[in-house]
Amino acid sequence: MNSLPVCELFDDLKSALQAHNQLILEAPTGAGKSTALPLALLDWPEISGRIIMLEPRRVAARSVARFIAKQRGCALGTEVGYRVRGDSKVSKDTRLEVVTEGILTRMIQDDPELEGVGLIIFDEIHERHLSTELGLALALEVQAGLRDDLTILAMSATLSGMPLQALMPEAVLLKSQGRSYPVTLEYANVPAGSDWQAHMGKTLLELATGKRPLPDGIAPGTVLAFLPGKAEIERLKVFLSERLNESEFAICPLYGELNANAQDLALSADAAGRRKLVLATNVAESSLTIDGVTQVVDCGFVRQASFNPRSGVTRLGLKRISQASAIQRAGRAGRLAPGLCIRLWSQDEFERQMKADEPEILRSELVSLALEAAAWGARDFAALKLLSIPPRVNETIAWNLLKDLELVDDDHKLSALGREAHRLGCHPRLAHMLLKAKALGAAEADPGLAPLACLLAAILEGRGLPRRGCDISHYLLWASSGQAGQQAKQWAAKLGIKADFAALAKSAHPHDCGLLLALAYPDRIAMARGKDGFVLANGTGITVDEADAMSLEPMLVAADFGELEGRSAGRLWLGAPLDERLFDGPLAFLVAEREVSGFDEGRGRFVAERQRVVGHLVLGRESMAKVPASLKASAWIARIRQKGLGCLGFDDDAMQLRRRVCLAASLLGGDWPAMDDEALLERLEDWLGPFLGDINTLDQFNKLDAGRILRDSLDWQLRTSLDAALPTHYPMATGTRAPIRYEDDGRAMLRVRLQEAYGMASTPLLADGRLKLTMELLSPAQRPLALTADLASFWQGPYQDVKKEMRGRYPKHLWPDDPANTLPTKFTKKKTLGQS
Repeated sequence: MNSLPVCELFDDLKSALQAHNQLILEAPTGAGKSTALPLALLDWPEISGRIIMLEPRRVAARSVARFIAKQRGCALGTEVGYRVRGDSKVSKDTRLEVVTEGILTRMIQDDPELEGVGLIIFDEIHERHLSTELGLALALEVQAGLRDDLTILAMSATLSGMPLQALMPEAVLLKSQGRSYPVTLEYANVPAGSDWQAHMGKTLLELATGKRPLPDGIAPGTVLAFLPGKAEIERLKVFLSERLNESEFAICPLYGELNANAQDLALSADAAGRRKLVLATNVAESSLTIDGVTQVVDCGFVRQASFNPRSGVTRLGLKRISQASAIQRAGRAGRLAPGLCIRLWSQDEFERQMKADEPEILRSELVSLALEAAAWGARDFAALKLLSIPPRVNETIAWNLLKDLELVDDDHKLSALGREAHRLGCHPRLAHMLLKAKALGAAEADPGLAPLACLLAAILEGRGLPRRGCDISHYLLWASSGQAGQQAKQWAAKLGIKADFAALAKSAHPHDCGLLLALAYPDRIAMARGKDGFVLANGTGITVDEADAMSLEPMLVAADFGELEGRSAGRLWLGAPLDERLFDGPLAFLVAEREVSGFDEGRGRFVAERQRVVGHLVLGRESMAKVPASLKASAWIARIRQKGLGCLGFDDDAMQLRRRVCLAASLLGGDWPAMDDEALLERLEDWLGPFLGDINTLDQFNKLDAGRILRDSLDWQLRTSLDAALPTHYPMATGTRAPIRYEDDGRAMLRVRLQEAYGMASTPLLADGRLKLTMELLSPAQRPLALTADLASFWQGPYQDVKKEMRGRYPKHLWPDDPANTLPTKFTKKKTLGQS
């Protein structure tokens, strides 16, 4: 341990700790930052108090704690321990505690002063886990406001593209060299038309059996294969087990759902001395030490969660990993000796990959983050010292759901129910279900509701769920035992209830499951819509496998559903049937009444009704004999927005008005209303709505003078300014009011007979001299002769050619040699000269 590269920084670290309370350590894979450093810190006098180290992955947290405890010669849970969700080994004597999965956040929320804690280490911060970034934000606030003696150490394999120094500008930055051996890279692209999993299985077999020769200097040690998830790992394990001798090879899966014993088998040397093939997810990218790895086979994929704000569902999708992730994976082959990494894609494709992984906060559902923020007293995410601010739409959806669940008020302040929900420590949806189930059970004298809610929550948060169809009641017996059963008991204890979960699992009614799920997922209550599946209360469509009995239900609650690539509707994975009669009882608080109307194009009249709704779902409707004016206006406005402004029949005067107002805004400045299509559609209620309440028929609608209404929507001062600066006509010296036509390109066109422009030395100006008129000069027969925005230049040049041509065609009219100094006229030469 003393030979690891990070040890060379120990003196600098000790000096920094004496004068600074913020440190950033950049140390690549193999430097020893996750093991040698915390091991040494336990003996440094510069650190007083407990050390909390945040590891973003549960497998790594257990492994690191176990390794350090072994190096210290102490039992796990004494001087060194860990705490992860559902499992902990700590005691009053624990000085180094490795935690993960929001445990640190809970510690800070429960004790903002972090009494007894001297140092918090944030490991692998470059992985940009949401819980890590929240924990860092809260720790920085504690340090700034309550504990200036608290030390924060942020550790990352790379600082490239990460704004960590901007968030911690006063931090001391230290850099360590990594320790790694050369890794030979080979690219083995999947052949066209082949399945990548089959190709990976073949590649692993060739490595294991020696059919694929290793480069010189690389020993045939443990093979580490990176796959997207559990399903691919289990499939590949079966494939290899059928083709490799069990006495020679140990095939070990490694993913988050495995129990601690199975994870130990993957991490440690094989007890029988067999060669190991470790099939792992990206949990093996960093922090973990896996015995004897000299070869890595990387499929290049990761299964990544991505939140869709439109449907409100998080989708797990197969995505190509980033370059940074690929480099991390390859580095696992060179931790102990020279190694080999085989990438199952092309080098050209590698060059096109994203440089680094997208932060989880930018692509995740943020409901839990919002509840933590409210519990901390923050009213929005911008108030937290986060490395990245999430998309505004995702934040808005999160706060709105918390309000719908009555966990926060309109100002995002935690309610009494919200405080209880936060105390439970589960997803806010499930916390709401648990608390409401307890209250409802007491009110309805049904002691089984709260324990049933505990079982449902255990199913929804459980891992390794067997496939037994979409009906969640089929999983109750499974949830009553094992790890899920333990979780159900923990929630029951927090609620202060006891139950025989096994007996409850056998007797529970599916409709009770539906009631409870509706408390957690009110936006996912669904109603059948014929062959097209179901529509949710949030407007999203879903389908159900036709072979599943749930497809025949008139109503259900979709607790879990997935979006399918290339399809507009998702597919139900887990839910429960829902009895519509519950909306007249326990679920009545979800029901709202609304009055709606619409114009029936076929019958040429309005249809208005009063509806009972849950979100987008209509539970019942009643026709209205008399349609209120407000509903008529709303219906007409909806029709206009659907069909576009063209249905208003704007005449030329209206279009001229809109162009003039647009020009006035750009040339004159001031508070002019926007009059483009988008703006007028957005403000329909303001300028047109008051005139629609008495419109009953399409004929009446078509007779609306929308241009006049639009002009009247301008106040007197604006109308006066508009007419003065950008008039509709220009007064000629002859007495003619020549029309001005405003074009979309911003030009103002003055159309007048050429003889009436005599005596004008230059082009007239509008808008306080900011806009030149473009003059369309006409013949005596009102035919276009010339177009100019520079009248002085026209008189001196092009006019002479016009005069030669027109004098013969119109001999009775004046064609002077000096038009700029000739009196204008609108009559013939004889009449003009006679008048003069």
